[in-house]
Amino acid sequence: MSPNNKSNLEAIIKGIQDNKILEVFDKYYHDQVVMYENGDSTNRVGKYANRKAEESFANNSTIHEAKLLKTIVDGDNTAYEMYMDFTYGEHRIKKSQWAFQQWSNGLIIKEEFVFKIIKY
Repeated sequence: MSPNNKSNLEAIIKGIQDNKILEVFDKYYHDQVVMYENGDSTNRVGKYANRKAEESFANNSTIHEAKLLKTIVDGDNTAYEMYMDFTYGEHRIKKSQWAFQQWSNGLIIKEEFVFKIIKY
């Protein structure tokens, strides 16, 4: 376990809230990261593929609110719940999302997002 997992997670959350998603992705995600959205990892294997997905979100969205609700830190596993209100393309989206991370040497190697859209 890296003692920095908690502070790294806090930096990631702050980066999301400050609209610096790509910066925190580049700094805190492993080259072999696999990311899942509601159980699907299609096109989300490896840092390159995941950065493309993150770029698409960052370049096409405006975050209005990203409110942290809960965090959990247990060794190399962390999680947080966040309420998000953002515009993606032409659509205003409000959702509650859990993000679960598995860490390896201070970097996220696996991340799973589980969310429910509250208003679309």
